Amino acid sequence: MKHPKSISIFLIILFIIAPILVKAQTPLDSAGTEKIHMVTYTKNFSKRYQGWSIQYREFNGSTDEFVIPITLSFGSTRINQTLLEKKDITSLDTYSLGLGFDGYERLGKGTYLNLGLGAMAGLESIETTKQQNINRFLIGGTSKIGLLFVPFQELGLVFGANALGRLSNSRVVRYDLGMSLEVGINF
Repeated sequence: MKHPKSISIFLIILFIIAPILVKAQTPLDSAGTEKIHMVTYTKNFSKRYQGWSIQYREFNGSTDEFVIPITLSFGSTRINQTLLEKKDITSLDTYSLGLGFDGYERLGKGTYLNLGLGAMAGLESIETTKQQNINRFLIGGTSKIGLLFVPFQELGLVFGANALGRLSNSRVVRYDLGMSLEVGINF
């Protein structure tokens, strides 16, 4: 079962516009602390799947303390075709919304150690080789550790790399380890 691209496009636009509205509502700190607002695109990959997600985060970037901002995300995952064929599946689509906590430890100016835990809920659509369509509610969790680089503080680029762990109630891939590369904007 294929999902309309218009839903994906709408959610992508929502994740791009929502942070701008949030920034307009965030008062400037009288102490002059810098707030980092980020919208990032992440490409996830492992031996079993490839995926993408869009995230929004906001945190205080000038503190030397460990900060834990809330992260909102939307993403999709595609399982490798050879794995699907072994399980008699012709098509599998997963879409999920996620909420999590990404902890950041400042290592230096614009460089952060990233530790994250997240939960996800979504839909898994399976089409078997017997032309049977199965739609399932998907829940799971993720963990990650990596580095985040914010080289330019005002309207700059954001780069990151992480090691990932995933666990879910999927009928196809219940757990996996992988990597992710992240790029985005800081405003």
